Amino acid sequence: MEPRKFPCKPVVYDANNATDPFWQNPAITAEFWNLTSWKNGRNGAIAERVGDVRFHNFKVADNLLAGIEFSLTDMHGENTTRIDNALIIGRTNNTDEYLIRAKPFGFIGPRTDNFRIDNSRFYNFDWNNAAALSSCSHCFHPAATDSGARTVRTNNLYLDSSVSRTFNF
Repeated sequence: MEPRKFPCKPVVYDANNATDPFWQNPAITAEFWNLTSWKNGRNGAIAERVGDVRFHNFKVADNLLAGIEFSLTDMHGENTTRIDNALIIGRTNNTDEYLIRAKPFGFIGPRTDNFRIDNSRFYNFDWNNAAALSSCSHCFHPAATDSGARTVRTNNLYLDSSVSRTFNF
C-alpha cells in the first residue's frame, strides 16, 4: 500500500481546520475476493457506507432479501465502488419455505450514485415478484429517508431465461 499524501495527524479532527487535509487523500481500493454465501436470513453480502470497495467473484444464492446490497457508495466518484464477476442465484433446488414466501432481489442498489456492476450473471428469479435488480437500499421500510432511484452503470450482465422480472422499482 502506498503512503498517504496527507497523513492523518494524531489529534482530534476539526472540520474547520484547513491545515489538516487528510480527507483530501485519494481513495485506497478495498478489494474482497471469492465469497460464497447462501441461505442467509437477509443478504448474501451487504456493504453500508463505503468508498472505493470492490466485490470480485462473489457467488450468492437462496438469500431472503438480496444476494448483494450496497447502501451508500458516493464517497469517491464514478467507476470505483463495484461488483465484478458475480454469480447471483435467486433460488436453488435446495430452497426452503421461507424463501418461497419471500420476494428477494439479486442486487439492491445504493441510495447514492456512482456504482457499477460488471460481468455478472443472474439465475432463477421467477417466483413471487422476485427480481434480479432493485434500487434504493433501505428505501422500502417505513422509516426510509430516501425513495429515489440512482444511477448504476452496468456492463456485460447476463440474465438467464429463468429471470422473469428484471427490475423492481
